[in-house]
Amino acid sequence: MAIGQFTLALPHSMVDPHAVTFFYIGLGFLVVGNGLFKPNISTMVGDLYKEGDHRRDGAFTIFYMGINIGSLLAGVIAGTASTVYGWKAGFLCAGIGMTMSLIIQLLFAERLLGNIGKVPAAHRAAAMNKSGKQEPLTKVERDRLKVILVMCTFVIVFWAGFEQAGGLMNIYSQEYTNRMIGSFEVPAAWFQSLNPFFIIICAPILASIWVKMGKNEPASPVKFALAMFSLALGFACMIGAALEQGGDLTVKTSMMWLVGAYFFHTIGELCLSPIGLSLVTKLAPLRLASLMMGAWFGANAIANYVAGIIGSRLGETGPLAIFSGIAITAIVAGVLLLLLSNKLIDWMHGAEGHKKEEEVEVKTANA
Repeated sequence: MAIGQFTLALPHSMVDPHAVTFFYIGLGFLVVGNGLFKPNISTMVGDLYKEGDHRRDGAFTIFYMGINIGSLLAGVIAGTASTVYGWKAGFLCAGIGMTMSLIIQLLFAERLLGNIGKVPAAHRAAAMNKSGKQEPLTKVERDRLKVILVMCTFVIVFWAGFEQAGGLMNIYSQEYTNRMIGSFEVPAAWFQSLNPFFIIICAPILASIWVKMGKNEPASPVKFALAMFSLALGFACMIGAALEQGGDLTVKTSMMWLVGAYFFHTIGELCLSPIGLSLVTKLAPLRLASLMMGAWFGANAIANYVAGIIGSRLGETGPLAIFSGIAITAIVAGVLLLLLSNKLIDWMHGAEGHKKEEEVEVKTANA
């Protein structure tokens, strides 16, 4: 990814008349690097904990907070550099940041991570397979994969609503929100910083709650349901903004509606995104861990596409109809998750420490 950023940062004098070619080369490096980075680092975080360890969700929440600290710093550093010195300077800053991260990894990974991430998952799975043959998936593995696929469906629903932040809600902040504080007008772009800000504030709190709850911690499907309800609360705020307009798009609404929406959406994100990453590392068979993590991010990509379709309907249906539709869909998805939660927990076969009742009874009888 650093190579991609540095390629994009090359001065025009070095790339003309092939500027477009170098642009796509830089993007290509970024895409490949991101594909190698995201699934594997998430899998490595999961490898820090044994199956059933209740600290895993808290760890992924802290990991997610770190990602968003980087997001917040990127907006400040690269954004400022781009504004003052041009886009090339922004890409240069990003490349320097990635190079620094690589140096930190090379210096401290051995001491802090040990052997985690050194041996590919496929090799570890082969070492555990005494027969040396490609064994078919067991019933437990198939059931756990079913849970991942079901949860991917709900992930698409959540992110399709959440990602309105970069489209529909961004337009709303620019066009339909009163951003004046006295004589100062709050830049619309500042609202995009609310999400990482709330994540940095709320992530440690939620992580500590999950850890302190221990065995009483809600199962992942229940947390996903909470995420859906929180998303609905966020869009309830946007419904309030649309009602304040009363159908008159010339009316500017209070910016507190947007602040409330971003807050509830962030709480929902923290109940779903890091928990989902943790869930995949708990459920995916060792030899398929990185592949399933990639599939998880693929569901996010589908959701972004759906989000674009939803946002494009603003001119046809109006904001109230869209906000109401997303809120209702989120509530229905949350209720459906609660109804399915027991079955999904059964299919996990104790991966989160929630054992099926019949399994507990059998073990008790055998004891």
